[in-house]
Amino acid sequence: MIVLAFAAAAPQAREFPFRRQEIKKVEIEGNGAFSDRKLKGMLLTKAKSWYNLFSKNRLSRTNLILDQQQLERFYGQRGFLFAKAEAVPDYYPTDSTKAVVRFIIDEGRRVYVDSVFYSGGVQSLNENLRSFTERIRPGGPVNNDIVQATAFRIRDYYADNGYALASVRPIYHISVDSNWAGIEFAIAESSLVIVSEIRIKQDEEYKSTGRVILREITQKAGEKYCRKEVIASQQRLYSTGLFKFVDIGRTGDLIQIGEDTAAAALEVKLSGRKSKFINVRLGIGQQEYFGALLSAMQTSASIGSRNLFGNGRKILFEVKNSFQIANRGEEVQALKFSDLFADPGFHPIKNQLRVNYVEPWFFEMRLPFSFDAIYEIRTRNPIIDKYYDKLSLEPSLYRDLDRFSNVRLSMRIEFVGIRGVSPQEADILRIEGKNTIRRRLAMTAQRDTRDNVFIPQRGSFSSLSLDYVGHYLGGDFSFVKGSISWSRYRLFGEENILATRIKLGGLAELGSDKRSGTEDRFTLGGAKSLRGFGENALGPKWSLADGVTGELLGRPKGGKLLLLTNIELRRAIFWRFGGSIFVDAGNTYYNSAEFKFRNIVSSGGIGLQFFTPVGPVNFEYASRLKRKLDLTDGSYHLTLLYAF
Repeated sequence: MIVLAFAAAAPQAREFPFRRQEIKKVEIEGNGAFSDRKLKGMLLTKAKSWYNLFSKNRLSRTNLILDQQQLERFYGQRGFLFAKAEAVPDYYPTDSTKAVVRFIIDEGRRVYVDSVFYSGGVQSLNENLRSFTERIRPGGPVNNDIVQATAFRIRDYYADNGYALASVRPIYHISVDSNWAGIEFAIAESSLVIVSEIRIKQDEEYKSTGRVILREITQKAGEKYCRKEVIASQQRLYSTGLFKFVDIGRTGDLIQIGEDTAAAALEVKLSGRKSKFINVRLGIGQQEYFGALLSAMQTSASIGSRNLFGNGRKILFEVKNSFQIANRGEEVQALKFSDLFADPGFHPIKNQLRVNYVEPWFFEMRLPFSFDAIYEIRTRNPIIDKYYDKLSLEPSLYRDLDRFSNVRLSMRIEFVGIRGVSPQEADILRIEGKNTIRRRLAMTAQRDTRDNVFIPQRGSFSSLSLDYVGHYLGGDFSFVKGSISWSRYRLFGEENILATRIKLGGLAELGSDKRSGTEDRFTLGGAKSLRGFGENALGPKWSLADGVTGELLGRPKGGKLLLLTNIELRRAIFWRFGGSIFVDAGNTYYNSAEFKFRNIVSSGGIGLQFFTPVGPVNFEYASRLKRKLDLTDGSYHLTLLYAF
């Protein structure tokens, strides 16, 4: 075996007068292991195509260098450690204002993993390193990126255990025939570092909040340095909402206090946000149960303090209004394009006054306590097609379980007055003195490991909710309700994203009264659940058999059992556009006795997305899947963000 140490440097393209020439052609030479199409797909340097309506794809020296590095990295990920790439631009033969670019690749030999071992370091820590090298599999091609990432993980592991100055260097021991490599991780641990003190450096407005800052810092003076605790401290300080800049790092020289132990001070640098604030917002958003993009023209104004009494407490006073665009004089739940040009009017769907108070440390524990008082005036409920006034009071406790998970426990009491209710509808809607009263104990939990909230490619999002309403708590309704949802995202091939979701829900009425409202039960249909159907169009409906007459007849009744599944394949198409195909299936049932597999409805369709800085604008068409497919029997949906 011989030891090989090398560092890749970006090759220099030969002299060429770069004048932002339009790229007419891109060629790949010297590649044998991978196709031209595969390699061209990862390049920034691309030839002009028919669909590049908004770009001329001009020649760029920076892009050429980045493309060379990307090609070498791509090969290095697949065992070709010696691969080199060179970009050679030239004039297009028939037009000097255009360019042709050749990427010349020298692949070299493919190298496979022979063995993995360590040198140096601390024996007790090295015994725990096996899990860090599991992705480096003997017999498989060397992946240089994984090797480098493993070195960083080992270094971080040492830093988490007090060795702040540890370094880890991967070394390839290449065989004589260059086909095999033993991979050595050479560890230099340096001294064990103890935090001697924590110094706080902040601006004048937050000079009095030293106690607030210290209680968020989990790395304590007198303990051994831990990189993980330093990062957690930074995240906790950011999460308070008090600071726009946070940095925690060692300051000053290391002081040797033993043969292999040193002491160092940590400095916390902070820049605070303004304690008092006034915000005014105007925008467009997606409103629950309203499927159209413009269903929520939102305006809001708020005033408050982020640091009440200098102790990190928050208070907020907010006024929020949402309006739906529709034909004047009509009430609709889904917007049609024709509505925008046929005497459009604004219909209020939510008018809200809110007061919110947050105590970040409840009973001296990092258990944020929040109290919400919300008064909604003439807010529309699209399920029962009524307007209501509602006062809700809700104290709640919130807890982060780890980096990805949180849980919330709340107690809510609601006083609801529904407008325009006929005597025949009053009993159905549980109107007593024109009011309904709900007393609710709720628990919600979430786990979010998505790599991107707007366009997730990896990870998952899970949510669990449990509601206990009435019964021993009192009020006009008495039931227990639960739902669980799990969404998963993974790369399928090089560019495709496979997104799946399963959602289940159930509601059981309690006590002798056994009451639940229509808005408490489950509804399905629309852009965010089962596409191809109108909003809330699926599931049980009020009928004469229920003793219902008047406006409620034929409207959604809501189900006590919910089943929903979605499968969607997404990918980028060109420029800022993406496409998707999907299949949705599910239904709601008034009780478990009505559940039958043959009653599960399904739909399938296609979507087109335009990607913006705040997420994709999504246009979809879905048709109901039946034995006899009728593509005209479907619905289109225009929304912000993906359905899930």
